[in-house]
Amino acid sequence: MADDKPNPPPPVPEPTLVSQPMWDAAKEGKLALQVDPASGKAQFWPRPVNVQTGQADYEWREVSGKGTLSAWTKVHVPAPGFADRVPYILGAVDLADGGRIVAQLVNVEDDALTPGMAVKVGWEKRSDDISVYQFEPDS
Repeated sequence: MADDKPNPPPPVPEPTLVSQPMWDAAKEGKLALQVDPASGKAQFWPRPVNVQTGQADYEWREVSGKGTLSAWTKVHVPAPGFADRVPYILGAVDLADGGRIVAQLVNVEDDALTPGMAVKVGWEKRSDDISVYQFEPDS
C-alpha cells in the first residue's frame, strides 16, 4: 500500500541568541563563523563559548565559503522534510578558512565526488529570514 502522507517541507532552523549572527549573514548570502581571535581557528556549530579558551571571547567573521570535500554519504532514508530529495548526498566539508561543516551537496552526482574535491557554499532559502548553507562543486 502506498504511503499517502504528504511530505512536510524541510525544517526551518530556529536561531538562538548565539547563532543569530550566523543566520543574519546567511540571509545576505554570506557564511560567518565564530573564530578565536588569538589563534584564528574557526569553530562550527555556533557555541556560547570559544572552544579554544572556554571563554565567550570569539569573534564572528565572514569566511570565503570555499573548501574541500573530506567525506560523504548518499542518503536513502530521509530525515523529515527531505523525502522529495531522496536519494541526496550529505558531505563533510573542510573549509579553507578553518572549521568543518556537514551539509547537503547539490548540483553533483555521487559518482563524480572525490576526496579533496573543491566545493563552495550555496544557499537554500527556507523562509524570508532563513537561508541554509549547502555546498556544490567549485569548478
